[in-house]
Amino acid sequence: MGLSTHNVKQMARGYLMYQLAKRGFMIQLTDSRFPKYDMLVVSPNNKHFGIDVKGQRTKNFWRFKEPMPNEEMYYAFIYVPENESPRVFIIDNKEAAKLWNDYKTQIESKGNVKENDYIWGINWTTVFDYEDNYKVLPE
Repeated sequence: MGLSTHNVKQMARGYLMYQLAKRGFMIQLTDSRFPKYDMLVVSPNNKHFGIDVKGQRTKNFWRFKEPMPNEEMYYAFIYVPENESPRVFIIDNKEAAKLWNDYKTQIESKGNVKENDYIWGINWTTVFDYEDNYKVLPE
């Protein structure tokens, strides 16, 4: 029996929470009152920011809505395989927006767009340069 989508998302949040706590961050998981963030975080030097966590168990496209400008927003892409350790990729909002727009522009230039396409994202391998990129988070 494989991991359910719900379990993968919860495991991704939990794993990231564990990794951040080990580094001295304080973390609060959010609920529906904070639709843009999955976590509210306070750095070791008391800087506040939010993280949108994207978790998946397969090596697939990372889907997410277009990032809006926000210097206090970060994305964590967490790969949660069934038989291996999770992998964490962290990107700041500005870089996520650039990667998202680059992908959308590339696909649109090929004419591969349906009229109702509104959720884009980035390719699985695009995040590889950001693995364990905790240094991008505020100190």
